[in-house]
Amino acid sequence: MLTGLRFFWCSAVLAAMLLSGSVAAHAREVRVGVGFAIAPYVLRGQDAGLEVDIIRAAFRAVGMVARFSYLPNLRLPLAFAGREVDCLSTSVGYDMAECTKWPVFYSAPTLIFQNYAVTLADRSLNIGSIGDLAGYVVLGFQDAARYLGPEFAAMAQGNPLYNELSDQSLQVRMLFSKRVDVVISEKRVFLYWRNRLKSSPAAQAVDLAQPVRFSRIFPVQERQVAFADKSLCERFDRGLATIRADGEYEHIVLAYDRAEDER
Repeated sequence: MLTGLRFFWCSAVLAAMLLSGSVAAHAREVRVGVGFAIAPYVLRGQDAGLEVDIIRAAFRAVGMVARFSYLPNLRLPLAFAGREVDCLSTSVGYDMAECTKWPVFYSAPTLIFQNYAVTLADRSLNIGSIGDLAGYVVLGFQDAARYLGPEFAAMAQGNPLYNELSDQSLQVRMLFSKRVDVVISEKRVFLYWRNRLKSSPAAQAVDLAQPVRFSRIFPVQERQVAFADKSLCERFDRGLATIRADGEYEHIVLAYDRAEDER
């Protein structure tokens, strides 16, 4: 009888330990929403990218596993509001609380974006400010009018020649084929797609070697992660500080920049 009770007790303890371990393992997973069309920051097909790898490394530094959901920009706030993700990457200044009507806690900056007005050099377009875009055929990335501030939003609303695309490789093709005057793009993103298109059939029809001009009419824009839970945000920040201090952050950035330089 005693042996049977001991067996039952041991089995119960083992079951509780396994259940506890399963719950703990689940708790260590974080669902992260990211925009799917900002290569090389996000490379959906590889479950990687400069921004993805930094976020993953920061969570890993505090014992957590990031699972990424790759979504269109317009879907990100909806996924956050519906609690389909625990957090999502966004730009500083994007009011996620206003969009979702939920409390939001923002991380320390993860990256710096520099968006430009990109034109073909031989067009000699004088783009020195956002106001100079009026009257030109301008192609922005998806939701650019929301991300790039009120002055740009006013230009986009007042310019009937302004459009947005989620496919930023198509932005590059349309600029080099002279179907648009100006493309609004982050510099790493633009160069990434130009390099990839050079080895695609598009290179047969479009001269991708045409010199371009990057007009810096936007301020530097920091990226961050928006959280629904304050303690998770603080934990992420500790991980981010750790990878900055131990050199892993710099290693990730240099690896991506070298890969583009070598193409």
